[in-house]
Amino acid sequence: MKKMKRTQGFLPALMLVLAALAAGSCYQERPSVAHLTVQLIVESTPVAVDMKEVEVRLQNKGADFSYTARPDDAGRVTFDVQPGKYDVVASAWFPATRTAVNGASEEFLLTATGLYDAGGQEREPLVELMLHVAVPNPLIIREAYYHGSATLEGANYTKDTYIELYNNAGPGGQTIWLDSLCLAAIYPYNSTTGNNAWAETDTIAIAQMYWMFPGDGHTYPLAPGESAVVACIAAVDHGGRATSGLALNRAHFGCWSETLTRHEIAAGVVPMVLTMTGQGIAWALSIHSPALVVFKPSMGVATWQSQAAVWERFEPGKTSGTKYWHIAADWILDGVECVDSPSSAIKRLPGTVDASYVWMRSAHYSGKCVTRRLEFTEGGIEVFQDTNNSDADFIPDSTPKPRLR
Repeated sequence: MKKMKRTQGFLPALMLVLAALAAGSCYQERPSVAHLTVQLIVESTPVAVDMKEVEVRLQNKGADFSYTARPDDAGRVTFDVQPGKYDVVASAWFPATRTAVNGASEEFLLTATGLYDAGGQEREPLVELMLHVAVPNPLIIREAYYHGSATLEGANYTKDTYIELYNNAGPGGQTIWLDSLCLAAIYPYNSTTGNNAWAETDTIAIAQMYWMFPGDGHTYPLAPGESAVVACIAAVDHGGRATSGLALNRAHFGCWSETLTRHEIAAGVVPMVLTMTGQGIAWALSIHSPALVVFKPSMGVATWQSQAAVWERFEPGKTSGTKYWHIAADWILDGVECVDSPSSAIKRLPGTVDASYVWMRSAHYSGKCVTRRLEFTEGGIEVFQDTNNSDADFIPDSTPKPRLR
């Protein structure tokens, strides 16, 4: 009887052991692990950079998750992650010197055996990332409203978009003259486009239209702490039209041209000067992922426009269709790259302009905007954060509060 009891107890125990062994064998068949080393390199700079303060983010491009780590004193950090498509962003802000360092890589495929770069070439799993040193720019994009709202009847509405520029020089800073500065969206319009045709070139393509502030050089001053709101389509009061209720009839400037049928402008709003390539009826910003810049050609706008053979181009590999005006990265005074989601988002602005991107969590047409983080206030003048990293500098899903005239 005792032996029978032991046998009956042994069978279930044996089954548990076999089940555990089976589970163990399955557990051993784990998904493969990919190894990546990131080596940070700092460009020549008189400012000391503490590598251990730099945050390195490895962003998965197939899903909305990322890995972050801090490097050692030599700027080296390793990751053990699941295989997939990634890019790397590194950034740090040093308040004592008001200096930022940023770096961004191209997208690459990381496998259990190696790394395939953007050109499809296999190489060792090492990313050498140059960190660029940036100091705050006095002229910044403080707020960008592009997400759209709704009509009072509930339909989608996009005519109330605007961009607000701000003199971020702080107390004692210099006045900025807006005359001949230009405002543009970068091509492709959307970050979800399959690829950036000019990703490997040394210039940046403008998405068909761009706008210039009028004036003779000393017509439109912007003192420290002052804003200039630019209505992108309709510089009118939207209070009786849309849930945003934005009184853009009080905007300082309006993107208006009689050649664009959807545009409107109220009395007292200064019209911007339009340059357009191709066809269009409105300067319609992407409702989910525009990349916006304010720039000024180093040789002056008139000379730049006279050099169309150099700066106006077809897409690579094409000899017909739309030509796009191009700008150099160092002409850009400020830029913000907005994406719908970090996964599958293409990069349009170089890391020297914007190391990362900001993205909305709210639904399209929700009436929200991206607005810049306040760093400090001194002498009654606000100074906003400007590290050339939109992920750190901007607050998504904010309520629009343009500083109108």
